Amino acid sequence: MSYLAPLYSHFLIQLLTMKKIMLLCLGLVAFSALSNAQTCEPDTTVPDTVFVSPFPYNETERPDGGITDTACVGAYYETLITFNIPEIYESPLGPVPITAVEIPVEEGIEGLPASLDYVCNPPNCEFAAETQGCIIIFGDPEAGEEGEYDLTLIATIQTGVLPLTIDVPSDLESGSHYYLHVKEEGFANCVMVDAFEVFASNFSMRNQPNPFSGWTQIIVDAQIGGDFEFAVSDIFGKQLHTEQVRLFEGENVIPFDGSQLASGFYIYSISNGKERLAKKMAVNRN
Repeated sequence: MSYLAPLYSHFLIQLLTMKKIMLLCLGLVAFSALSNAQTCEPDTTVPDTVFVSPFPYNETERPDGGITDTACVGAYYETLITFNIPEIYESPLGPVPITAVEIPVEEGIEGLPASLDYVCNPPNCEFAAETQGCIIIFGDPEAGEEGEYDLTLIATIQTGVLPLTIDVPSDLESGSHYYLHVKEEGFANCVMVDAFEVFASNFSMRNQPNPFSGWTQIIVDAQIGGDFEFAVSDIFGKQLHTEQVRLFEGENVIPFDGSQLASGFYIYSISNGKERLAKKMAVNRN
């Protein structure tokens, strides 16, 4: 039995049987965290005939689908979505070659709790046809955010003719959802913590103001002290600034001069040489 019904009328997808070609679209597969530098790695075990993994939740078709990782207050969280972008978009007038699928680097996922963010691989969230990519959702849920969140990805399909903006997964299949559940601290089904998550759980980072046009302050709330590397890079990974900083337990302030940067999004991070925790910031000169 196929997991995906013909309701996915936007993308050409081949599922496990050679006889059926299914339409799914965009296939966002893996929301993860910027692990070991807050960059996600696609799940290479996902067959190239499957457009998105995990498949979204659907009460009748896939009651066990969707995001199964549970986020908990007070614990670092991340979850991955992997996808394979097809080369053909099945339009009402016939098949049209796909050049790319794009998601905004900022505010491209509606419905996220305020404490969570996301990044893509590739970092600019532009996924070329016939490639595999991923998105990772990550962060530290806060008290008061407990509940169920119905996530929507805002995707633009570049066809080489006219771009098409769709909501994923609702525009792909009626009744499908990516639900994210945030539970109270200590809930039994929380995601397990690895070495990077232990590192990340010791820090809370933000910058203010954000967006900014000149100077901004990186505020680091640390549970441990020590010497770290502070770095700023563009969304393609090119390093623009690096310096050694000493952090103390409690609130730390790292001033950063971004007056020479063009408008756009940038990644700032702290690293102990093995793990790296990163966040996004925006320069706006309008």
